[in-house]
Amino acid sequence: MADKVQKLGLERDYKQYLYFINKEGNVARKKKGGDGGEEVVAETKLVREKGYLYFIDKEGDLARAPRKGKSDTASPPESQPAQGNEHGH
Repeated sequence: MADKVQKLGLERDYKQYLYFINKEGNVARKKKGGDGGEEVVAETKLVREKGYLYFIDKEGDLARAPRKGKSDTASPPESQPAQGNEHGH
């Protein structure tokens, strides 16, 4: 479940732009296809907290959801060979 971080109410044009949180923590957009630089559309100065994915939700607000990844599992990867299987000792 996602949590709202900041209400922005952005109107987005997903056909022409890709929206993202830039290095400075602001909401920015860039033309699809790599033409041109990024344009800041909302100065939020977001300070990211580890373990969350930040995004613009369907209402145009800044939101976050817990990341699912390596830190969520305590078991080792299955592709690792078994230890202690040496002969002659």
